[in-house]
Amino acid sequence: MASEKIERIKKILALEPESEMLWFSLGQAYLAEESPVLAVEAFQKAISFKPDYTVVYEHLGGGLEKIGKMDEAMATYRKGIEVGRKTGDMVPLERMTARLHRLEKGPRQTPTA
Repeated sequence: MASEKIERIKKILALEPESEMLWFSLGQAYLAEESPVLAVEAFQKAISFKPDYTVVYEHLGGGLEKIGKMDEAMATYRKGIEVGRKTGDMVPLERMTARLHRLEKGPRQTPTA
């Protein structure tokens, strides 16, 4: 069952369906409720309306990681880094760079005896 917050955002979205900020807020609310698939859909919608919304790429990548789509997450971080360089959004750019680096290194291997 969707939370009250999600329901409020959806009602406002019905009035402003092209608001990238509302789609981003909906994605964040879905992530907070552990609904990463729905969050990914909302973040993708936000980007469709504002392709240079840097911070959305960071959250979209995180949602993709949560649902196990690591290749898509890495591609999203790469695109977000490119956007961040163009827009000058350094904080999300730095966080995405760190996440991408961590994913590219792969899972940590535990030494065996």
